[in-house]
Amino acid sequence: MNFKYKTLLAFYTLFIIFTHAQQLKNGNFTETIDGISINYTIKGNGPVMFVGHPNSGKIGYELTLQPLEEQFTMVYYDSRGTGKSAVPKKIEDYNLEKSVVEIEELRKKLNIDKIWFFAHSDQSGIAMLYSLEHPNHVEGMILTGTSLIASPEDIYSRKKESENKRIKESEWFSQILKDWDYMYTNKTEKAPDGRDLSEAPLKWWCYDEESSKKIIPIMKEISKAGRRKPVNGQMPQAEKMIEYYYNQQKKFLQIKTKTLILNGKADTNNLPEFAEQLHKTLPNSKLVFIEKAGHFPWVEDAAQSFAEIEKWLEEIKF
Repeated sequence: MNFKYKTLLAFYTLFIIFTHAQQLKNGNFTETIDGISINYTIKGNGPVMFVGHPNSGKIGYELTLQPLEEQFTMVYYDSRGTGKSAVPKKIEDYNLEKSVVEIEELRKKLNIDKIWFFAHSDQSGIAMLYSLEHPNHVEGMILTGTSLIASPEDIYSRKKESENKRIKESEWFSQILKDWDYMYTNKTEKAPDGRDLSEAPLKWWCYDEESSKKIIPIMKEISKAGRRKPVNGQMPQAEKMIEYYYNQQKKFLQIKTKTLILNGKADTNNLPEFAEQLHKTLPNSKLVFIEKAGHFPWVEDAAQSFAEIEKWLEEIKF
Protein backbone atom coordinates (compact mmCIF):
# COMPACT_ATOMS: atom_id res chain seq x y z
CA MET A 1 0.00 0.00 0.00
CA ASN A 2 1.63 3.32 -1.07
CA PHE A 3 2.00 6.33 1.22
CA LYS A 4 -0.64 8.42 -0.59
CA TYR A 5 -3.27 5.68 -0.27
CA LYS A 6 -2.43 5.14 3.42
CA THR A 7 -2.79 8.86 4.07
CA LEU A 8 -6.17 9.05 2.33
CA LEU A 9 -7.40 5.97 4.18
CA ALA A 10 -6.30 7.39 7.54
CA PHE A 11 -7.96 10.73 6.76
CA TYR A 12 -11.19 9.03 5.73
CA THR A 13 -11.22 6.91 8.92
CA LEU A 14 -10.64 9.97 11.09
CA PHE A 15 -13.36 11.85 9.24
CA ILE A 16 -15.88 9.06 9.90
CA ILE A 17 -14.89 8.89 13.58
CA PHE A 18 -15.02 12.69 13.93
CA THR A 19 -18.43 12.92 12.22
CA HIS A 20 -19.81 10.11 14.34
CA ALA A 21 -18.53 11.78 17.52
CA GLN A 22 -19.99 15.12 16.49
CA GLN A 23 -23.42 13.59 15.90
CA LEU A 24 -23.39 11.87 19.28
CA LYS A 25 -22.10 14.69 21.42
CA ASN A 26 -24.14 15.20 24.56
CA GLY A 27 -26.84 17.85 24.37
CA ASN A 28 -30.34 18.61 23.20
CA PHE A 29 -31.17 18.52 19.49
CA THR A 30 -34.04 18.79 17.01
CA GLU A 31 -34.16 16.99 13.67
CA THR A 32 -36.77 16.54 10.96
CA ILE A 33 -37.65 12.85 11.11
CA ASP A 34 -40.24 11.42 8.72
CA GLY A 35 -41.28 15.00 7.95
CA ILE A 36 -41.87 15.87 11.63
CA SER A 37 -39.73 17.97 13.98
CA ILE A 38 -38.42 15.54 16.65
CA ASN A 39 -36.64 16.65 19.80
CA TYR A 40 -34.08 14.42 21.50
CA THR A 41 -31.42 14.58 24.19
CA ILE A 42 -28.13 12.67 24.22
CA LYS A 43 -26.41 11.81 27.51
CA GLY A 44 -23.70 9.37 28.52
CA ASN A 45 -21.09 7.29 26.73
CA GLY A 46 -20.92 3.86 25.12
CA PRO A 47 -23.20 1.93 22.75
CA VAL A 48 -26.31 3.84 21.72
CA MET A 49 -29.56 3.10 23.54
CA PHE A 50 -32.88 4.60 22.37
CA VAL A 51 -35.48 5.57 24.97
CA GLY A 52 -38.85 7.21 24.42
CA HIS A 53 -42.58 6.58 24.62
CA PRO A 54 -45.38 7.18 22.09
CA ASN A 55 -47.66 8.77 24.70
CA SER A 56 -45.37 10.33 27.29
CA GLY A 57 -42.15 11.20 25.47
CA LYS A 58 -38.73 11.25 27.11
CA ILE A 59 -38.75 13.32 30.31
CA GLY A 60 -39.75 10.45 32.63
CA TYR A 61 -36.78 8.40 31.43
CA GLU A 62 -34.31 11.27 31.58
CA LEU A 63 -35.23 11.67 35.25
CA THR A 64 -34.86 8.00 36.17
CA LEU A 65 -32.32 6.23 33.94
CA GLN A 66 -29.11 8.05 34.89
CA PRO A 67 -27.37 4.79 35.97
CA LEU A 68 -27.51 3.56 32.35
CA GLU A 69 -25.67 6.69 31.17
CA GLU A 70 -22.49 5.23 32.69
CA GLN A 71 -22.52 2.39 30.13
CA PHE A 72 -24.61 3.66 27.22
CA THR A 73 -25.02 6.74 25.09
CA MET A 74 -28.67 7.34 25.91
CA VAL A 75 -30.79 8.90 23.17
CA TYR A 76 -33.90 10.14 24.94
CA TYR A 77 -36.43 11.21 22.32
CA ASP A 78 -39.86 12.83 22.33
CA SER A 79 -41.97 10.77 19.96
CA ARG A 80 -44.15 12.73 17.53
CA GLY A 81 -46.74 14.85 19.30
CA THR A 82 -45.13 14.54 22.76
CA GLY A 83 -42.97 16.98 24.70
CA LYS A 84 -41.08 19.34 22.41
CA SER A 85 -41.70 17.33 19.24
CA ALA A 86 -44.19 18.51 16.63
CA VAL A 87 -47.67 17.11 16.10
CA PRO A 88 -48.15 15.20 12.83
CA LYS A 89 -50.53 16.60 10.24
CA LYS A 90 -52.59 13.41 9.91
CA ILE A 91 -54.04 11.22 12.66
CA GLU A 92 -52.82 8.17 10.70
CA ASP A 93 -49.25 9.26 11.42
CA TYR A 94 -49.73 8.16 15.03
CA ASN A 95 -49.95 4.49 14.05
CA LEU A 96 -47.46 1.83 15.20
CA GLU A 97 -45.84 1.49 11.77
CA LYS A 98 -44.97 5.18 11.88
CA SER A 99 -43.44 4.76 15.33
CA VAL A 100 -41.10 2.16 13.82
CA VAL A 101 -40.28 4.49 10.91
CA GLU A 102 -39.51 7.26 13.41
CA ILE A 103 -36.88 5.12 15.17
CA GLU A 104 -35.32 3.95 11.92
CA GLU A 105 -35.06 7.47 10.51
CA LEU A 106 -33.52 8.76 13.75
CA ARG A 107 -31.02 5.89 13.70
CA LYS A 108 -30.01 6.87 10.19
CA LYS A 109 -29.71 10.55 11.13
CA LEU A 110 -27.35 9.59 13.95
CA ASN A 111 -25.38 7.34 11.58
CA ILE A 112 -25.56 4.39 14.01
CA ASP A 113 -25.47 0.82 12.69
CA LYS A 114 -26.78 -0.97 15.79
CA ILE A 115 -28.89 0.35 18.63
CA TRP A 116 -30.13 -0.86 22.01
CA PHE A 117 -33.55 -0.23 23.49
CA PHE A 118 -34.74 0.55 26.96
CA ALA A 119 -38.44 0.26 26.29
CA HIS A 120 -41.29 0.58 28.72
CA SER A 121 -44.96 -0.41 28.36
CA ASP A 122 -46.30 0.57 24.89
CA GLN A 123 -42.76 1.35 23.73
CA SER A 124 -41.77 -2.28 24.42
CA GLY A 125 -44.19 -3.30 21.70
CA ILE A 126 -42.71 -0.74 19.33
CA ALA A 127 -39.18 -1.97 20.11
CA MET A 128 -40.23 -5.53 19.25
CA LEU A 129 -41.96 -4.39 16.06
CA TYR A 130 -38.76 -2.55 15.11
CA SER A 131 -36.72 -5.70 15.82
CA LEU A 132 -39.02 -7.68 13.53
CA GLU A 133 -38.54 -5.22 10.68
CA HIS A 134 -34.89 -4.27 11.23
CA PRO A 135 -33.26 -7.23 13.03
CA ASN A 136 -29.75 -6.34 11.82
CA HIS A 137 -29.85 -2.94 13.52
CA VAL A 138 -30.75 -4.04 17.07
CA GLU A 139 -28.04 -5.17 19.48
CA GLY A 140 -30.19 -5.75 22.57
CA MET A 141 -33.38 -4.78 24.38
CA ILE A 142 -34.41 -4.12 27.96
CA LEU A 143 -38.19 -4.39 28.02
CA THR A 144 -40.22 -3.48 31.10
CA GLY A 145 -43.90 -3.21 32.02
CA THR A 146 -44.83 -5.56 29.20
CA SER A 147 -46.25 -8.97 28.24
CA LEU A 148 -48.11 -10.64 25.42
CA ILE A 149 -51.47 -8.91 25.07
CA ALA A 150 -54.89 -10.54 24.94
CA SER A 151 -56.97 -10.64 21.78
CA PRO A 152 -58.86 -7.37 21.06
CA GLU A 153 -62.15 -8.91 22.24
CA ASP A 154 -60.58 -10.20 25.48
CA ILE A 155 -58.31 -7.32 26.44
CA TYR A 156 -60.77 -5.54 28.74
CA SER A 157 -61.94 -8.73 30.47
CA ARG A 158 -58.27 -9.55 31.15
CA LYS A 159 -57.87 -6.17 32.84
CA LYS A 160 -60.83 -6.94 35.11
CA GLU A 161 -59.39 -10.36 35.95
CA SER A 162 -56.06 -8.75 36.79
CA GLU A 163 -57.75 -6.25 39.08
CA ASN A 164 -59.66 -9.01 40.87
CA LYS A 165 -56.45 -10.94 41.46
CA ARG A 166 -54.68 -7.95 42.97
CA ILE A 167 -57.70 -7.11 45.14
CA LYS A 168 -57.25 -10.50 46.84
CA GLU A 169 -53.53 -9.90 47.32
CA SER A 170 -53.49 -6.28 48.50
CA GLU A 171 -55.84 -4.34 50.77
CA TRP A 172 -54.09 -1.16 49.65
CA PHE A 173 -54.87 -1.88 45.98
CA SER A 174 -58.45 -2.82 46.86
CA GLN A 175 -58.95 0.61 48.44
CA ILE A 176 -57.35 2.36 45.46
CA LEU A 177 -59.84 0.67 43.15
CA LYS A 178 -62.76 1.67 45.39
CA ASP A 179 -61.49 5.26 45.43
CA TRP A 180 -61.16 5.36 41.64
CA ASP A 181 -64.64 3.90 41.18
CA TYR A 182 -66.11 6.43 43.62
CA MET A 183 -64.32 9.30 41.91
CA TYR A 184 -65.54 8.22 38.47
CA THR A 185 -69.13 7.43 39.52
CA ASN A 186 -69.63 10.61 41.52
CA LYS A 187 -67.50 12.88 39.33
CA THR A 188 -65.55 14.15 42.32
CA GLU A 189 -61.97 14.05 43.59
CA LYS A 190 -63.07 14.11 47.24
CA ALA A 191 -64.04 11.04 49.27
CA PRO A 192 -66.93 11.27 51.79
CA ASP A 193 -64.31 11.47 54.55
CA GLY A 194 -62.54 14.36 52.80
CA ARG A 195 -59.61 12.38 51.39
CA ASP A 196 -58.14 13.51 48.07
CA LEU A 197 -58.84 10.83 45.45
CA SER A 198 -57.21 12.54 42.46
CA GLU A 199 -54.11 10.32 42.50
CA ALA A 200 -56.02 7.01 42.57
CA PRO A 201 -55.67 6.41 38.78
CA LEU A 202 -51.88 6.79 39.05
CA LYS A 203 -51.64 4.61 42.14
CA TRP A 204 -53.46 1.82 40.25
CA TRP A 205 -50.16 1.21 38.40
CA CYS A 206 -48.02 0.94 41.54
CA TYR A 207 -47.07 -1.67 44.13
CA ASP A 208 -47.99 0.23 47.28
CA GLU A 209 -48.26 3.71 48.80
CA GLU A 210 -44.51 4.05 49.24
CA SER A 211 -43.71 3.17 45.64
CA SER A 212 -46.51 5.43 44.38
CA LYS A 213 -44.77 8.40 46.03
CA LYS A 214 -41.79 7.76 43.76
CA ILE A 215 -43.95 7.52 40.64
CA ILE A 216 -46.42 10.39 41.03
CA PRO A 217 -43.81 13.23 40.90
CA ILE A 218 -42.43 11.73 37.67
CA MET A 219 -45.94 11.56 36.20
CA LYS A 220 -46.48 15.21 37.03
CA GLU A 221 -43.30 16.14 35.17
CA ILE A 222 -44.49 14.14 32.16
CA SER A 223 -47.78 16.06 32.19
CA LYS A 224 -45.90 19.36 32.36
CA ALA A 225 -43.69 18.41 29.42
CA GLY A 226 -46.71 17.31 27.40
CA ARG A 227 -48.24 13.96 26.60
CA ARG A 228 -49.36 13.00 23.09
CA LYS A 229 -51.42 15.81 21.60
CA PRO A 230 -54.49 15.46 19.38
CA VAL A 231 -54.48 16.08 15.63
CA ASN A 232 -57.34 18.41 14.70
CA GLY A 233 -59.09 17.45 17.92
CA GLN A 234 -58.71 13.71 17.31
CA MET A 235 -56.69 11.01 19.05
CA PRO A 236 -55.78 7.69 17.37
CA GLN A 237 -58.19 4.79 17.84
CA ALA A 238 -56.74 2.41 20.43
CA GLU A 239 -58.80 -0.51 19.07
CA LYS A 240 -57.09 -0.35 15.66
CA MET A 241 -53.64 -0.28 17.23
CA ILE A 242 -54.48 -3.20 19.52
CA GLU A 243 -55.73 -5.30 16.61
CA TYR A 244 -52.64 -4.54 14.51
CA TYR A 245 -50.28 -5.28 17.40
CA TYR A 246 -52.08 -8.49 18.38
CA ASN A 247 -51.62 -9.84 14.86
CA GLN A 248 -47.97 -8.76 14.69
CA GLN A 249 -47.06 -10.31 18.05
CA LYS A 250 -47.73 -13.73 16.53
CA LYS A 251 -44.43 -13.22 14.68
CA PHE A 252 -42.38 -12.46 17.81
CA LEU A 253 -40.91 -15.98 17.73
CA GLN A 254 -38.75 -14.65 14.90
CA ILE A 255 -37.03 -12.09 17.16
CA LYS A 256 -33.53 -13.33 18.02
CA THR A 257 -32.39 -10.13 19.77
CA LYS A 258 -30.82 -10.48 23.24
CA THR A 259 -33.63 -9.34 25.54
CA LEU A 260 -34.13 -8.73 29.25
CA ILE A 261 -37.78 -8.59 30.35
CA LEU A 262 -37.84 -6.72 33.66
CA ASN A 263 -41.34 -6.62 35.16
CA GLY A 264 -42.87 -5.69 38.49
CA LYS A 265 -44.46 -8.71 40.19
CA ALA A 266 -47.51 -6.53 40.98
CA ASP A 267 -47.98 -4.99 37.52
CA THR A 268 -51.79 -5.06 37.25
CA ASN A 269 -51.59 -4.42 33.52
CA ASN A 270 -49.10 -7.25 32.91
CA LEU A 271 -49.54 -10.10 35.38
CA PRO A 272 -46.60 -12.53 35.72
CA GLU A 273 -48.25 -15.32 33.71
CA PHE A 274 -48.55 -13.04 30.67
CA ALA A 275 -44.95 -11.84 31.01
CA GLU A 276 -44.00 -15.54 31.11
CA GLN A 277 -45.80 -15.99 27.80
CA LEU A 278 -43.69 -13.25 26.23
CA HIS A 279 -40.51 -14.75 27.68
CA LYS A 280 -41.36 -18.15 26.17
CA THR A 281 -42.09 -16.47 22.84
CA LEU A 282 -38.80 -14.56 22.58
CA PRO A 283 -36.13 -17.25 22.06
CA ASN A 284 -33.19 -15.19 23.37
CA SER A 285 -34.81 -13.60 26.42
CA LYS A 286 -34.41 -13.60 30.19
CA LEU A 287 -37.33 -12.77 32.52
CA VAL A 288 -36.80 -11.13 35.91
CA PHE A 289 -39.53 -10.08 38.33
CA ILE A 290 -39.05 -7.26 40.82
CA GLU A 291 -41.02 -8.37 43.87
CA LYS A 292 -42.09 -5.01 45.30
CA ALA A 293 -42.93 -3.15 42.09
CA GLY A 294 -45.81 -2.52 39.76
CA HIS A 295 -45.64 -1.07 36.25
CA PHE A 296 -42.44 0.97 36.86
CA PRO A 297 -39.90 -1.41 38.47
CA TRP A 298 -36.75 0.63 37.77
CA VAL A 299 -38.32 3.55 39.70
CA GLU A 300 -40.26 1.67 42.39
CA ASP A 301 -37.23 -0.49 43.29
CA ALA A 302 -34.27 1.11 41.57
CA ALA A 303 -31.59 -0.76 43.53
CA GLN A 304 -32.78 -4.23 42.58
CA SER A 305 -33.76 -3.28 39.03
CA PHE A 306 -30.41 -1.77 38.06
CA ALA A 307 -28.58 -4.63 39.81
CA GLU A 308 -30.54 -7.09 37.65
CA ILE A 309 -29.75 -5.08 34.51
CA GLU A 310 -26.04 -5.08 35.41
CA LYS A 311 -26.14 -8.84 36.04
CA TRP A 312 -27.79 -9.49 32.69
CA LEU A 313 -25.27 -7.32 30.84
CA GLU A 314 -22.49 -9.39 32.38
CA GLU A 315 -24.24 -12.62 31.41
CA ILE A 316 -24.45 -11.59 27.76
CA LYS A 317 -20.81 -10.44 27.94
CA PHE A 318 -21.66 -6.80 27.26
